[in-house]
Amino acid sequence: MNDANPVLRERFHNLVSSGVVIPLQYRDDSDQYVEQYDVGTNKSAVDYLDRLREEVRRVACSDIPPWTMNSRGGKSRYVMSKEARRLWLEFNQVDRIHKVWGRERGMHPYLNVGVHLARKWVPRLKWYICENNLVLSEEYPRRVLGHIFRVIRRVCTHQDFRRRIEGLDRKQRENFESCCKYFVDILRTHARPLVLRVDLYLEREAKTAARDGLLGQAEEKFIRNLREDRIIPDVIGYIVRREDSYDRGIHLHLMVIVDGAKHCKSYALAEIVKEYWIQECVGSPELASGFNCYLRKHQYLFAGIGHVHYADQGALTGVREAIRYLTLTDCHFLLPESFGKNLRKGQPPRQPKGKRRGAPRRFGNDVSVAEHILLGKGTNSQPTGHRRQ
Repeated sequence: MNDANPVLRERFHNLVSSGVVIPLQYRDDSDQYVEQYDVGTNKSAVDYLDRLREEVRRVACSDIPPWTMNSRGGKSRYVMSKEARRLWLEFNQVDRIHKVWGRERGMHPYLNVGVHLARKWVPRLKWYICENNLVLSEEYPRRVLGHIFRVIRRVCTHQDFRRRIEGLDRKQRENFESCCKYFVDILRTHARPLVLRVDLYLEREAKTAARDGLLGQAEEKFIRNLREDRIIPDVIGYIVRREDSYDRGIHLHLMVIVDGAKHCKSYALAEIVKEYWIQECVGSPELASGFNCYLRKHQYLFAGIGHVHYADQGALTGVREAIRYLTLTDCHFLLPESFGKNLRKGQPPRQPKGKRRGAPRRFGNDVSVAEHILLGKGTNSQPTGHRRQ
């Protein structure tokens, strides 16, 4: 790591502090001090939750039996199906997420079912495990495996369960369409807005307080002052999503849209927003932190950070993917309804009446390129390629 580069230093610090990588410090056989890094347990746990949810969903959507009996040479042999093997592999690693014991009820519905069954039955089957594989030669593990499949399919096909999943999917679609339309409305009045993205976190005791609903005032103060230009000037729009995750707990994902005709320093403005959250809203760097997504700009195929021209297909694609992430409802942990709306955005700007001031737009007032990319509408406009941000 280049210590002279502040951008690289802060990006690396964020990876270590979030548990993506873990520092290892020791002395080798020659008594030399060695410093290395390994993949962190937090990242492994998050990947595990993704796999477990997918395997539970796979079993729920199939009708394949958990095992079959093959007869060869007069001997019967029980073989687990592909779905059963993959599900058991994840069940047998459920202790990876021991940090969230007690938060199971707040998990995504598929995860709630999977974690409950894994914690209940894996300890009872420990005597029937050989090299991480479940031995089906005994009747008890076959009976338990069949019971697990029946429970998953019964619960996940129940009307109330399906209604909740459909409600989450519908809310995600509606929020995505609404936020994309909101951004297009901004482009009608601002040809080249400046887009900032910041993640705002809570630390230590503040995490527990947030789960108890005690930090609503800090969020309200932040959103109100952002809307009223008390944090940074010339804010023309914003999208804020509250999320609960494995290690970070409750935190905020933020997209701020600033008048690009007056500002160009997206990194510096995002730092001001981050520091305002830490110092003025929560009140201490020990209880709050943040991450400036400008530091990850090079990692995105289409960044959508910085200046976004109304006819720039690459930048608009980046905005679309950012909005898609901001409107996700398929998270590992779901916030209770008592928290209210988890996605908030500003009001669309008023459309000017009469003739616009200033030089005319190069492509006129046509925003069909933005509508095509963000709203899926057809367009006859010529692509413009990438513009320098």
